[in-house]
Order: sequence, then structure tokens, then C-alpha cells
Amino acid sequence: SQTFFSPCLPSRRNKTYMSEAQRSALNALLFRTGDQSKDIVLALATNRPGDLDSAVSDRIDEALEFPLPGEDERFKMLKLYLDKYIAKAGERESGGWLRGLFRRQQQKIEIKKISDDLLREAAAKTDGFSGREIAKLMASVQAAVYGSKECELNPDLFREVVDYKVAEHQQRRKLAADAEGRA
Repeated sequence: SQTFFSPCLPSRRNKTYMSEAQRSALNALLFRTGDQSKDIVLALATNRPGDLDSAVSDRIDEALEFPLPGEDERFKMLKLYLDKYIAKAGERESGGWLRGLFRRQQQKIEIKKISDDLLREAAAKTDGFSGREIAKLMASVQAAVYGSKECELNPDLFREVVDYKVAEHQQRRKLAADAEGRA
């Protein structure tokens, strides 16, 4: 059994943006997967399937779509990342004395009045966010807390970061739509 990985399999239609390394990776993949084989299993993941080379798409026997998370899933992710990035920030990580020697201890964050209702409000506002965007949003909340004087998370700061990230998300989508319109 062989394992093959390529970080990018762009379409050959757009040769001007394809590096030599990308071209080589694509050609190696196409060469190795040209015939039916029991020895190769290829799993691809992309959030831009239209950008895959048509020869790569042709080699896909089964395709599964994982839609963006719904409001309830976003709420659960917000709770998960609130715990991971905020509530557990400042706790000692395991890893022995050597890790502790080189890694500075984060300051403990005080959480004030962050309710499930506030998280549900944020989940509703983040329609269209991917799981990665939710994680990045909560990492931004953590950064905002560490940038504040009190090192506390309160509803005003939380809403401010959520609103900023929602506006950023909408701007990014607008830019992407404009770029697609020009292409």
C-alpha cells in the first residue's frame, strides 16, 4: 500500500499560478492513480472542489459533502472553544519540566456573565462560518482578553469581537464573490 499526499492539486487550466512543485505533485498523482488498483486508497478533502484538476476529480469514486455547521453545531463549538481557549487558559499543561522551562505560563482569564444565551446569540450571528472560523473567532476572543487591562471576558468584549469577526467574514465573502465575478 502506498501513501501519497499533495498539499495542492490545482487545475492545469490555470498554468500561470501553478508552481513547478505543484505541477510535479499533480503529475505524480495522476501517474500513480491512472489505472484501477487495490494498492492505493486516495482520500481528498477540499473546501473548493471546483478548483481540482478534472483528471483528479475523475479519479474520485465516492464524494461526501460536509456542509457548514448549523446554528446548534456552532453553539456547541462556541462552548467547546470557550472552554479550551478561555476557561482553561492559564492552566498548567502536562509535558514535564522541560516544556514548562521553555513555555511561558498564560495568565488565567476571569469569565464574567458569559451565558448560554450570549453564546446562542453569537451562534446565530455566525451563520456561514466554518468550524475553523469558529475556532479562530474564539482565539481572537482570547487575544482580546489578553490585550485588555483586566484580563477578563465580559459580554461587551465578547460581542465586540464577534461583531468584528462577522463583519470580517462578510467582507471576505464579498471579496471572493467579486473575484469570481471577474474570473
